[in-house]
Amino acid sequence: MSDTWLDEYLRMLGVEREPPSLDYLRRLSRAHLCRVPFENITSILRRAGADAQAVPELDRQAELEAWVDRRGGGLCFEVVDMLGTLLAGLGFQVHPVLATISFFGSHQSVVVDVGAGRYLVDAGNGAPFFEPIPLAESGEAVQVSHVGLAYRFRPAQDRDNAWVQDRLIDGKWQPFCTYDLDRATDADRHTAYQRHHQRGQSWVVDNLTLVRCTDSAVWSLRDNRLTQFTATGKQVRELTSRAEFRAITADLFALPNAPLDEALDVLGT
Repeated sequence: MSDTWLDEYLRMLGVEREPPSLDYLRRLSRAHLCRVPFENITSILRRAGADAQAVPELDRQAELEAWVDRRGGGLCFEVVDMLGTLLAGLGFQVHPVLATISFFGSHQSVVVDVGAGRYLVDAGNGAPFFEPIPLAESGEAVQVSHVGLAYRFRPAQDRDNAWVQDRLIDGKWQPFCTYDLDRATDADRHTAYQRHHQRGQSWVVDNLTLVRCTDSAVWSLRDNRLTQFTATGKQVRELTSRAEFRAITADLFALPNAPLDEALDVLGT
């Protein structure tokens, strides 16, 4: 992408251009997670607009304009394409990877080599991964905790060059996602992207989902169930009107211009 696109992207993140470094990667990762909410309003409307045909490939300029205008955020495949392109344009050594949650490619992330280390940057997971995850050659596990939520990253025991993300659920670590750290092929990424947009294959076009992570809270909206995680605990409430949906999307998820009503119409909500 052009320098104009890179500069506009950095302005949206509120980060200046610098040479590649681990510190710079950390600041870019945090800024991205804080600025670009996790949302599938865009995906629902992309599917609806294509009818039964294959959905169009991502338009990076249009995607960036939507983020700047607060009309949308990104899921894993959008964030991987956009953030990976940004990092490569800034001089980082980066490649996309596919992961398995329900099927191979049901999640995507990026791996960045910087300095003497290799890092997983998973800014499109809908989880509070503010920092790059070090993929130590020693295989040392990495634990991430935020507002009562806990995650662990560790090497896969039965696969080479793969790491597992565990989540702490009811006091027990449960495997959630397995990352294949080899460079993902364009063909596999295309197949996964299209499969995500097939109804019944994943939640991406079937259930309204928004997540926003900040330093003090994580908000999650799943259909009409709003969950807030803070240091003092977890709170849940049900949304009962379009007015509530609009206010929550604009205020909590920082997307005042998102086409929420159109997506709810598609879902029949």
